[in-house]
Amino acid sequence: MKHYNIFQNANYIYSQANSFNKKYKYKLAITLILKLIIPIIATFIPTIVVYLIVNNFKINIFVLLIGIVVLIYAILNYINTYLSLSVDIESTFIRSKRFFELLCDKSRTTGYENIEFEDGREKMMKAFGAINSNWVGVELHLKTFPTFIISFVGLLLYSSYIVSINFSIVIVLLGMTLLNFLLNIYARKYEKKTEKILNSHRTKLTYFQEEANKLTNAKDIKIYKLETMFYKGIKLFTKKYSKTITKQKFRYYFANFSDSIFSIFRDILAYTILVTMVFDGVIDVTQFTFMIGIIVGYSVWLNQFSNSFGRLKEANISINNFRDYILLDDRINMEDGDDIEQFKNKKITIEFKNVSYKYPMTEKPVISNFNLKIDGGEKLALVGLNGAGKTTLVKLLTGLYQPLEGEILINGISSTNFNIYEYYNLFGVVFQDINIFSFTIAQNISGKSDEDTDFKRIEYVLEKAGLKEKIEMLPQKENTYLTQEIDEDGILLSGGQLQKLMLARALYKDAPVLILDEPTSALDPLAEQELYLKYHALTESKTSIFISHKLSSTQFCNKILYLEDGKIIEEGTHKELMDKKGKYSKMFAIQSQYYKKDNKEGKVDEQTILF
Repeated sequence: MKHYNIFQNANYIYSQANSFNKKYKYKLAITLILKLIIPIIATFIPTIVVYLIVNNFKINIFVLLIGIVVLIYAILNYINTYLSLSVDIESTFIRSKRFFELLCDKSRTTGYENIEFEDGREKMMKAFGAINSNWVGVELHLKTFPTFIISFVGLLLYSSYIVSINFSIVIVLLGMTLLNFLLNIYARKYEKKTEKILNSHRTKLTYFQEEANKLTNAKDIKIYKLETMFYKGIKLFTKKYSKTITKQKFRYYFANFSDSIFSIFRDILAYTILVTMVFDGVIDVTQFTFMIGIIVGYSVWLNQFSNSFGRLKEANISINNFRDYILLDDRINMEDGDDIEQFKNKKITIEFKNVSYKYPMTEKPVISNFNLKIDGGEKLALVGLNGAGKTTLVKLLTGLYQPLEGEILINGISSTNFNIYEYYNLFGVVFQDINIFSFTIAQNISGKSDEDTDFKRIEYVLEKAGLKEKIEMLPQKENTYLTQEIDEDGILLSGGQLQKLMLARALYKDAPVLILDEPTSALDPLAEQELYLKYHALTESKTSIFISHKLSSTQFCNKILYLEDGKIIEEGTHKELMDKKGKYSKMFAIQSQYYKKDNKEGKVDEQTILF
């Protein structure tokens, strides 16, 4: 991870802020000037009062001069308060909108591997930690950096005057501030040390909170009485998260407390030096009053500078995490690529050439030197036990994973030559994990708004997927919402109905390659067979890949591959593989035994249950 300093991050943050709101920089510049001028005027007011009294100015002139100065001070204070509030509000919007959009865009567009595996998810959660509240990361930097700059300029102005009077006062003030600065360094090191632990607690807490609130989990939570488990999980990780945060903040609180103690001794020493100078006749009462104001102001600048520097270093940790995720290699081609439209009305030939893939944190590749050619329009079945590499091959083919070695060719062109989002247009996929959104049935199928949805096609694919009759019975038909998170009249579909909905989604897309990864696991055998027969008719012109543990899908496929440990163990048609009497034949025999008519008692041997 590249580490950026305070000023590099300031340039990054304020450039983003300026792109979000062009007026922000002007408001900020005015507040910087006002916050520098107002304390200087406040320092002069008591000095002017003492000067006018000592020099016996008339009361009317006294009131007039003091009135003018106080009025100017009050007007500037009012303007500063108004603009500071406005800048603070803008800072919140910049953080919650601009930077949240950056994070969402990165998560939306980055390669799937960056959000599926632990390393990428950890980086994403750390990035979220930079924008999840008002006083961390980005917004903390926006609120603190102006104070840091003002304090630095104020210190230069005040110290130049103090040095001209008595250099030892500056030494006293700087010496004790250095101790506070070292304590802040210690606090930041501890925060960096515990950063991974804190992120782990935050990730687990977020998981428990999100899963506990999912409507789809409600039945299991109620039936299996999981409320206590979720409650204890949320309570446990809230406690761990809070405890770690408290330990981090305590180091900063201790540094601030020590600064309060140091400031007492610092002021006593500084005032003693000034009083001695008055008694020695080095300075008069007016100068003494002005110097007191300067010392007080210098202490304020010094405290603000020290505190703001510490807070900026604290914010820098989170901002570096944010930028680390934003700059994470996407591992995909998002630039212009070969024209995908050339394949729109063509049969797609797919070829795996020496493809290898290894999951993170594992030593053994799940796919190694894999070679396979699927002719255009061919129907291929991938079968094998769990962990054989079937779903991994699908994710490699669809561009969700990138090969460690080798390449995948689409009609002879490497898949990496295409823009990834155009490449996705080649595939209609139904994965094992069913994912629906709290939108309408039509929107779940089309993936688009109502204005961009072809409702005639929605009706067509619902019929082909075997869902039309069910949807027609609903008052709002295909405009019915799924779940009740958005619409209280929303419905929940059964597992089998959801699988049919996902099939309708794949049909609606009408991609040249259709991939069904365990698409019928929630269907009974008759419904499954009926559905496969429909798909056999619907996919005549498409290249189709079927993945299933149930072998009813394999009989109408042109080719069947039996996979084991990422390798092709057997290959051929259903008849050819049955004649070989190998592993495929054995698996088919076991499964067919389960459905035999003479198995009236439903007795299944141990091997059958395993499959």
